[in-house]
Amino acid sequence: MNNQEPKSRVQRYNFNQGDQPTRRQPKKPRRWWPWIMTLLTLAIAILLVLAITHHNDSASNTAASSSTSASVVAKSSSASEQAAYDSFKQKVSQYDDNGITVTQKQKLQNIINDESNDAVQDREQKLLDKTPTKKSAITSSSSSADNPNNAANSTFASTHTFSSVNDAQNWAQASKQQWLAAGYTTYTITSDGQGNYTLQFVR
Repeated sequence: MNNQEPKSRVQRYNFNQGDQPTRRQPKKPRRWWPWIMTLLTLAIAILLVLAITHHNDSASNTAASSSTSASVVAKSSSASEQAAYDSFKQKVSQYDDNGITVTQKQKLQNIINDESNDAVQDREQKLLDKTPTKKSAITSSSSSADNPNNAANSTFASTHTFSSVNDAQNWAQASKQQWLAAGYTTYTITSDGQGNYTLQFVR
């Protein structure tokens, strides 16, 4: 007989595992913050780009508008200056008959003095300076010496009153040829203390 026992089969059991369910690891919560921050950053960047573009367009439109306005103002100013000069030129033409008289020249000089625009004033002054002055029928210096009454009756024997020194000087300069021909050598301007200035010619 074969007394050898068959090899025992050992079956091992793990009583710790048994029927106990396997523990599931808790799911990690999804992190939304990185996505939200990314979207916010993109939104801010887009808004900044739009704001800068709008600002540049607005500045460009403003510059264009300012340029147009300046051009319109310049044209308007130029037209106004030309109109003022044309008006003065027309008055000179009305007076001019192979020259203008001393009185007419003084009236035109007063218009120039009252002109507020320097450019127009300069053009008007040049036009007046080019316009010849008529020689009035004033006795010559030799006849005046022979007959003092003629000099006394002349325009320059009496004094002339003006509202400013400048007006008095302008009148004297405008009639310089006449009072020199009448025998006068210079003139004086004095104030009466009431805002008036007296022009007197001196031999």
